[in-house]
Amino acid sequence: MADLADYSGKFRPDLKLTDFSKEALVRLLTAASKMYLGADGMWTNVIRRRYGDDVALSCSKEVWDTNWKQELRRPTEAMNIRVGDIASMFKYFQIDPGFAVMFDIDFEIRDNGNYGLMTVTRCRTLEYCERHGDDWLLNLACNELDKPLIAETARFFNPKIKTTILKLPPRKSKDDIACQWEFKLEA
Repeated sequence: MADLADYSGKFRPDLKLTDFSKEALVRLLTAASKMYLGADGMWTNVIRRRYGDDVALSCSKEVWDTNWKQELRRPTEAMNIRVGDIASMFKYFQIDPGFAVMFDIDFEIRDNGNYGLMTVTRCRTLEYCERHGDDWLLNLACNELDKPLIAETARFFNPKIKTTILKLPPRKSKDDIACQWEFKLEA
């Protein structure tokens, strides 16, 4: 029993994830990633409604600041990504369950790996905020969370990686990129 395309057949008491095809596992990982991001958004909205924007901002920052380094370790260890350089950090962004599902990203590495450019060409959070006119959530996502967390991610991979934000929302046109980040590995 291997390479199941889905689980539409009869119940299998001895089923293992390894019984599914690669395509089925990718669909499952994508669904799980959306659940994880959706749960974050749902609890933030509940806190906003019950206690206001200031408490929601404080709680969101505390949750992410407190657990971020541990959460960085899980996918890097699972995929055997070694810390140390910009390419390793970009590998992490490509496989992170939240990052890889939320964003379409172009990566560029130059200068023998000492320079990296990350351009987010599509951000589903930005699209949601634009559709709903939610400037508070946009500020939370981009300025209060992503700005420090991406810089902290760079430091996790190498304390000598300097992060510079080249562009953040709001954007002038829906055809514009969402954001752009520059990383330099300093000697």
